[in-house]
Amino acid sequence: MAGLSGGEEAREGLFAALKNMLLTLLAIGKTRAELLVNEIEEEKFRVMALAAKAVGAAFLLALGIVMAVACLASAFWEQRIAVFGVLALLFAGLAWWLLVSLREQLAQPSKLFRASLSELQADMEQLARHRNSQE
Repeated sequence: MAGLSGGEEAREGLFAALKNMLLTLLAIGKTRAELLVNEIEEEKFRVMALAAKAVGAAFLLALGIVMAVACLASAFWEQRIAVFGVLALLFAGLAWWLLVSLREQLAQPSKLFRASLSELQADMEQLARHRNSQE
């Protein structure tokens, strides 16, 4: 059997290196995709839990408020107009406070994809360092 010439050995070494580099890039991409999927699922569960708690709390709070207003109006029947007026102002003030709080919370940036982006940035920096060391 004849051995491979120097050019053929170099070509096979180049193809092996390219194949290894492609496999490495695919593995990095797969890892980043898995991290992204995990973050999306965590965010989905967080939002679902928040929504369920918010709906439950709003329902129970509304029911409690209606019952409290009915009790106050019954207890102070002669001044029921004043009771309803004061409570209406109180509820309007609380609603305004909640809207301001909600607006502030919506202004804060989401943490979604933050880990994925930092990992991709680290990968890019590592590739740049490797490229600079090759030159």
